[in-house]
Amino acid sequence: TAVDKMKTYGEENPTLEVVYSGFKNEDEETVLTTAPSPSTTATSASAAGEYPISLSTGSDDNYTLSNVSGTLTVNKATLSASAPDQSREYGEPNPALSVEVTGFVNGEDLNVLAAPPAATTEASTASNVGTYPITVTAGSDDNYDINTSDGTLTIT
Repeated sequence: TAVDKMKTYGEENPTLEVVYSGFKNEDEETVLTTAPSPSTTATSASAAGEYPISLSTGSDDNYTLSNVSGTLTVNKATLSASAPDQSREYGEPNPALSVEVTGFVNGEDLNVLAAPPAATTEASTASNVGTYPITVTAGSDDNYDINTSDGTLTIT
């Protein structure tokens, strides 16, 4: 039986393993003429989801081998999206709000996200002196979970 495995999007595949049952006379897999070998089509660039782990055909004169496939589950990688703190003077327009995103894998960037994170604030030109939250919305993607960290707009 191919052992089920898990990994995170962008990581190399884990070592694939086979477990055996049904040996007699204290035999182990080392007695097999040809042991089944596990493989998968998943790579470090494979999207989040499930991929089969198949076994090559093994052989032996004393045993009939029955292969059972396994599953490699590729979980989403995690991104961190944060809004840098900003400031401005009373009566001035808000500065351009931005979101810094870290944690991309496979050389990817914001362009791969289905919906990128965005920053907004309730503060307007007429807002009084004080602090206002800069709220980050996470966005979405099939290969990434996006954690957010809000910032602060200070009006002086």
